[in-house]
Amino acid sequence: MKALRRHRPLTIALGLWALCAVPQASLAKEPSPVVARSLPATTGVRTVAETVIDVPADKVIAILSEPANFVPLFPAYSVEVVSGHADRRVVAVEMRKPWPIGSVKWVEEMVQRQDPQDHSFEIERTAQPGYFRRLISRWRVEPIKDAEQERCRVVYDVSLELARWAPEWILKRNHLGGVRDTVERLRSMALKAPLPAPDHQ
Repeated sequence: MKALRRHRPLTIALGLWALCAVPQASLAKEPSPVVARSLPATTGVRTVAETVIDVPADKVIAILSEPANFVPLFPAYSVEVVSGHADRRVVAVEMRKPWPIGSVKWVEEMVQRQDPQDHSFEIERTAQPGYFRRLISRWRVEPIKDAEQERCRVVYDVSLELARWAPEWILKRNHLGGVRDTVERLRSMALKAPLPAPDHQ
């Protein structure tokens, strides 16, 4: 019983916590356009979410490439670019969660890559050890060309391990819901946001 009591605050916290947000979309009657699934992981949890958005890939890429968009996307309380260049940046992130978690801060490296063959675009974010023992997230945006309109396929792959012990079933459930909710927010942002300005360079 003592062991259970010792971990109870963290168990309650994880019930409130998700990497992005505690899922709200699960209460919706209409099925989500995002497919999310948990994958096997040696340690921690891994979740992959996928969707197709009826906008050009460049529009989605423009959203994901701007760290300031992390605030509405994940959501985060604040984001600061510490250093870096166009394709490699160090970013400080702060999230504020309900009691008993409070403020969660970490620093991550954000690397952007483009595949010239299929014109896909990738963003990899790797957190420095701290609140997370391991946090690696990858966005992949693939253009889909068809006769009617430009669309793109978006895949969000997140591997996470907390620095402290947590019940696996709670962590997996919250992680799955949080990753799915982030991709749903990306869909909403992409469908509402204006098209990026053309590059004349």
